[in-house]
Amino acid sequence: MTTAQPSILYCCPPSLLDITNGAALSVRTILAALAKKGWRTVALQASIFDSPHGSEQLAKAIESQKDKPIWRCEMHGVEHLITKTASTHRKDMTSQEEDLFFKVFMSELQHRRPDMILLWGSLVLERAMMREARDAGIPIVFYLANAGYQDKSVFKDASVIITDSQATADLYQARLALELQPLGKFIDKASVIASTPPNPDFITFINPSFEKGVSVFMPLAKLAASECPEVKFLVVQSRGRWDKALSVLKFKPEDFPNVRVIGHQTDMRPVYAKTRALLLPSLWHESGGRVIAEAQLNGIPVLASNLGGSVEMVGKGGRLFSLPETARSKMAEIHVCEDDLRPWLDEIKRLWHDQNYYADMCKIAEDEAQKHDIEHNIQRFIKAVSPAVLASKAQAS
Repeated sequence: MTTAQPSILYCCPPSLLDITNGAALSVRTILAALAKKGWRTVALQASIFDSPHGSEQLAKAIESQKDKPIWRCEMHGVEHLITKTASTHRKDMTSQEEDLFFKVFMSELQHRRPDMILLWGSLVLERAMMREARDAGIPIVFYLANAGYQDKSVFKDASVIITDSQATADLYQARLALELQPLGKFIDKASVIASTPPNPDFITFINPSFEKGVSVFMPLAKLAASECPEVKFLVVQSRGRWDKALSVLKFKPEDFPNVRVIGHQTDMRPVYAKTRALLLPSLWHESGGRVIAEAQLNGIPVLASNLGGSVEMVGKGGRLFSLPETARSKMAEIHVCEDDLRPWLDEIKRLWHDQNYYADMCKIAEDEAQKHDIEHNIQRFIKAVSPAVLASKAQAS
């Protein structure tokens, strides 16, 4: 960058203060890291969250501003502008709420003109903002970290498309002939590494949703209860709720005497301090599971399904397993048998009982965590966006 103080505007309805949204956590970390380097970082968002539990941090930040249409706060050097919405769901934003959001966005473009905007999404508001930024000669950085986009026209105004894994870059190259730049995960180590001495007495499963594989986890935990009752599991709720999964999959709480369930955590460090291994039996394309990186930063082995970016994320710091196609196509049903679960359970038993093997796997997980270095990945971000910013400045002059 050539300017003394580069600037970036995140402009997207999903709130970066959402503690249940992995993309929001990653982008929030990007902005905080850039602010630390002296960038002017502004996040224009709405009170939109992936789940009602995601708004806990926002409630604390705007406690004295509840009656205002636009809430303002600063966190980690990032200026947050939050337009108030009646619903926390993106598709329930009213035309009046979108109009206010767009007006604040246009004010930012006209009066503080950022060097680039950063966003994701495919609805009319997001497309309108990209078009306005393009017409103003401001580069658009599109953050793409899921497998859901099917329409190439969404990206026609994007200057740079960034992602978190090579697997997702390959997927969109094959599907839409798009060029994505994989930059890895953006994680503030201090916020996830356990500060207390580890007491790893659980195999942990985070977010018991159907996409994350709760229909694999439940029969696995039930099988473990009969074969190795000494192995204890910890379920951390997020968007996925344990009670809902029990009801849909027709299990009862008493089926799982070996499972402890806790609510969503604003601080995951105590969880990782108690985690011996992390389970991620995802049934969809996992672009770059954030929990994999967080576990590895704590030296925790990961057992994951071999889908999407999990393969490159886990590396040698854990084990990867196949799951039947029917389990993937019918996520809210049980489509795994004992033969499918046996490799998972055998690995869990080995990590639980073989201390030398467990220590070796922890060391390998620590080694794999080096690829999640925030400073290295922020430099990759700056390198990825700089050509577009420099080109726009040259055109403007």
